[in-house]
Amino acid sequence: MRLRLIIAAAGTAAATYPTKPFTVENVIAFGDSYTDSGRLSAYSANNGSTPPPATDTSTSNFTASGGYSWGHFATQQLGARYYDYAVSGAFCSNNIFERFLPSINRTFPSVLEDEIPSFVEDVAYVNASTGTNTFYPNRAGDNTVYALWIGTNDLGGDAFLTDSQHAGLTITDFVDCIWAVFDAIYAQGGRHFVLFNQAPLERSPLYAAPQHGGAGDTHYWPTKAEACNNTETEQKMLEYTTNVNTMFDYGAPFQLLVNKTRRWPDASFAVFNVHQLMLDIHENPEQYLDAPANATGYYHHCAVDGSNCKNSENPLSSYMWYDELHPSEKTDEIIGKEFARVVGGNSSYATYW
Repeated sequence: MRLRLIIAAAGTAAATYPTKPFTVENVIAFGDSYTDSGRLSAYSANNGSTPPPATDTSTSNFTASGGYSWGHFATQQLGARYYDYAVSGAFCSNNIFERFLPSINRTFPSVLEDEIPSFVEDVAYVNASTGTNTFYPNRAGDNTVYALWIGTNDLGGDAFLTDSQHAGLTITDFVDCIWAVFDAIYAQGGRHFVLFNQAPLERSPLYAAPQHGGAGDTHYWPTKAEACNNTETEQKMLEYTTNVNTMFDYGAPFQLLVNKTRRWPDASFAVFNVHQLMLDIHENPEQYLDAPANATGYYHHCAVDGSNCKNSENPLSSYMWYDELHPSEKTDEIIGKEFARVVGGNSSYATYW
């Protein structure tokens, strides 16, 4: 009886979200290189320190996609202003993993310890000449969407894939970090959340087995051929992404509706199934990509030491992957336009709560 009541309550909430449309004036994003539009470059320009408050890093078309990231296309579609705190190389928390980046002489900035504090500083920012927050002139609970896409680094090399997490920690600690990020956003007035689930990393050239189009040694993983069983790596990535996505699917309604603490009262929550969207591109590339459509290869090739980089003679828009790990600008355009449908409450790739 109790289980039936829980399912009924969750089902009712899922049905109400699309019937409450709202005008999206701001999209605020957190994550890693799949989202970063210039934030890591801002750290580099600031000698590795956090960029000053009110630093706008959301407009670059020089990203890991080879062009614009998904957030640009989403906000163009929505007519909204874009704020991007995502940092290439980020983990959800450096309390789970740490990786040093020589170019900024520190660990990669993480979502929980770096991106969220930067957001909080910007919320509190006051322009000395006007006495107001000119960076967030109209941020409110009913006009702003907060998006999080993190996990590519957490599940991959130098992390769970190679058992590089701090001792005693597991994938559930990563998922708990996700909920903690939304706790922090909620505390700053956030009420509309979109969580991207994990990309199908097992299909990326970096992690796919050679018989499925996977790359050998690359500048991301120079010793891949000798360091691992390629089929085992592919299957571990499949297991990890599947496990995390299942935890997201069950965890979001539990935290929002079932948990006695009702973690985010009056908030709406959408889980964006970008995993399935990318699988659809992979399985039917001609429907999504320009000719000659290519969902297994990649556009940007470098030597194992990172030198002698060359682009394909075919257009970037014909590739699903920009390089061994990152979706191309064309893929990001598809993702961004679907995100706009997600926040509009009418995407078949989203579950709403």
